[in-house]
Amino acid sequence: MELGINQDIDSQHLSMEHPPIHVDESNAHRVPPIQLSPVDIAAFVDTFAQGPYNEPVPVSSWREFQMLFGGFDATSEASYGVFLFFENGGEFAWVVRVPDPAESGLALVGAGGERQASPAAIAEALLGNPTNNSGIFSLRTLTRKTPALLAIPRAAELGAEGVRVYREALSLCKEIRMFLLVDPPLLTDSPSELRAWLTENPDLASPLAALYYPRLMFPDALQHGRNRSFGPSGAVAGLYSWFDQERGVWKSPAGLHAALEAVTLGRDLSPDDLPALVAAGINPIRDLPGHGTVLWGARTLGGGSSSPERKYVPIRRFLLAMERSLQKDLQWVVFEPNDAALWTRIRAAVEQFLHKLWREGALVGSRESEAWFVRCDASIMSPSDLAAGRVILLVGVATVKPAEFSTLRLEFRSADAAGPH
Repeated sequence: MELGINQDIDSQHLSMEHPPIHVDESNAHRVPPIQLSPVDIAAFVDTFAQGPYNEPVPVSSWREFQMLFGGFDATSEASYGVFLFFENGGEFAWVVRVPDPAESGLALVGAGGERQASPAAIAEALLGNPTNNSGIFSLRTLTRKTPALLAIPRAAELGAEGVRVYREALSLCKEIRMFLLVDPPLLTDSPSELRAWLTENPDLASPLAALYYPRLMFPDALQHGRNRSFGPSGAVAGLYSWFDQERGVWKSPAGLHAALEAVTLGRDLSPDDLPALVAAGINPIRDLPGHGTVLWGARTLGGGSSSPERKYVPIRRFLLAMERSLQKDLQWVVFEPNDAALWTRIRAAVEQFLHKLWREGALVGSRESEAWFVRCDASIMSPSDLAAGRVILLVGVATVKPAEFSTLRLEFRSADAAGPH
């Protein structure tokens, strides 16, 4: 099954062209119901004190991480990120340990005799090899509780090599439908420098990524409680997870209710800093008296687009959840003949799914015809599609903010398709 996002469609035109849609319970009960897939499962990739190499390991608490991976490690940014993930409401994560080049023949020897790894060597370890599914590519091997949030905080220390890591990570996110949390570079000291860094790296301007600024401070237990600077990705992933559970993935994780726990800001932002940051797709983190350290933006790095599904974090993540849901729960289609009866059953299952989301407040519209539409019939399938056993499904949803239609187009094979499925 192949699925992608198309351009926005004018909602008024759709409501006029398509009559109100009602759920046909007689058809819907014949197929398994579609459930909204969770997109709050995080993945962290880094070197750690212990644990298996290049193998995603499930972790459901900080204590479990300590037992499996050894807890905080001075050279492991992600070890702190995992702690803050759980501290801020995260419930489940995959942790991938990669070999530390400083402990291998790839390391350099510093002037003081210490072993140091080059940024290129660290980047290679994080990325791994797509051929044998090592490094970040080990996440491809997961078939259950698949991650939907990816954090690689070590990349922020690696300069140009870190950008390469994020660029490859974005390709992987597109392949397996994840959302990447990019951390501000370690040596970027001001909002203007961060904006310039994004301008110099246009490959990061993706709707599948978000960046939060400034870096955060946390009392480092390995340095007698002295504050340590680190990227926000772990804490933000935890807050995403908490918002998903408490309010729904379609709710914007920003504002006075989006407060981070256990951290302070690496620098204060003035009100004058905010407009330029938001315009660049950078989400400010602010310290507000009486409310704490809060996320003050919810834009993706693809925010230069006018399309809401590319611009806003909750819309992008909600559509990812829908894509995953439809892909997973319509797998039964590949065993059915490609005919009008199949199309009716598909429509009924998807309509029931969207009706439930609309009732829960995930879609905008006082009537179902204003909130969503489903098409799966000969009008959107060519004779060559039918001959090849391809079934096309077009789904339009009016997301919570802004109230514009976003569309999903799915293509998958029926039992009539030639060759193996």
